[in-house]
Amino acid sequence: MSDYLTNITPDSFSGVIFALEGVSRSVLLLNGPTGCKFYHAAISDTQAIRRPAFDPPIYPEQWFFRQPRVPCTYLDSSDYIYGARDKLTEALNFLRANVSFDLLCIVNSPGAALIGDDLRGIAAGAITDKPVIVVETPGFSSDICTGYETGVNALLRQLPLEPSGPIAPRTVNMLGLSIYHRNYLGDIRELKRLLALGGISVNCVLGADCDLQSIRRLPQAALNIVIHPEYGLKTARYLQERFGTTYYVCAGPPIGFAATETFIHDLCGQLAVDDAACRTDCGRARARAYPFISRVNALTGLPKGVPFAVEGTYSELYAYLSFLVRYLGMIPDCVSVQNPGSDCFRDRLTALCAEFGALESLERDMMQTNAELVFGSGGTIAGLKLRQHQFTGIETCLPTLGYIDVIPKTHLGVRGALTLVEQVLNGILY
Repeated sequence: MSDYLTNITPDSFSGVIFALEGVSRSVLLLNGPTGCKFYHAAISDTQAIRRPAFDPPIYPEQWFFRQPRVPCTYLDSSDYIYGARDKLTEALNFLRANVSFDLLCIVNSPGAALIGDDLRGIAAGAITDKPVIVVETPGFSSDICTGYETGVNALLRQLPLEPSGPIAPRTVNMLGLSIYHRNYLGDIRELKRLLALGGISVNCVLGADCDLQSIRRLPQAALNIVIHPEYGLKTARYLQERFGTTYYVCAGPPIGFAATETFIHDLCGQLAVDDAACRTDCGRARARAYPFISRVNALTGLPKGVPFAVEGTYSELYAYLSFLVRYLGMIPDCVSVQNPGSDCFRDRLTALCAEFGALESLERDMMQTNAELVFGSGGTIAGLKLRQHQFTGIETCLPTLGYIDVIPKTHLGVRGALTLVEQVLNGILY
């Protein structure tokens, strides 16, 4: 297993920004140089479009630098010596006068954290009628998962929540989804659809599809669901400690029919609701997938035995491997771990690879794989293409190759399983 750097590798700083950018009607002011801004603003705007038209000239050169998201104080060497109070105050006054928002977030870049400016005190002098979230030290050496939970933790600790309201018996919160997950919109839609079949409503998808009202109602949900444990397990434990809310951790994101059935069965059991409609939905999807797989297998013997490579966090890899090997009979050639420091699912993945006789796949270099199907980022797929390797790439994470998903896609749930089957069958045939 190697932690390669063939792509832009987001760190803790990025995680904080994407966690706070996932709150609707929020503005995140980055206190730092412009070099820290452009990547994060581009990702946020591409993943979570807030305005139907993009006309760069309407976004000022100062603060926004022609991008609609993540205004920046553009610190220079003088600011690092004498402090950034003047620029911060000017930026805050500009945002207050020209931008409509419900929540202001101020995040120090790692370098700016060394200056020692009192961000909260400066903000209090300019913004008096809106809640302000401040992250003084976002970290730099930790991974995006750690930073994401740092940003979410700042929201939970600095916003007044509502623990006194009644508990809604069939209401849940979803944790561990972020706008940095490639298909997060499609993931949310599919999970909400499945839960609705069992009469379960979603109050808040924290850090991905939420607003101030849903965040404040977090304690009133009956259950917190952790979709990606690397991004949500610590948050679930904090909410349980503070408000007593129990939580459910998915056995990896629900990828594939079996994982989805387990996910729905467990949740319906915990909330005392009937899962019959969900089981029927999944059965119909299995019936839909079967003849396509059977036809291809009868003609070619595939997808059984097709070697594949996949990259992701420990829990994502566990979920993909379970489905691709157990359901489709494929063979793992390379299993490449991203963010290995967030290792709450490491033992499960290792045990699964051992069960499949594929421990060596954890040690292979992703950029040297000979797999016929590669599940990974657009950067990894492009890198392998440049090596003249003949394969089909299926994007599972950022960065992308630029494909525009007008219809939100997902690999989670019933519809996600059908999408994966479609992508695999077309991938091995064409």
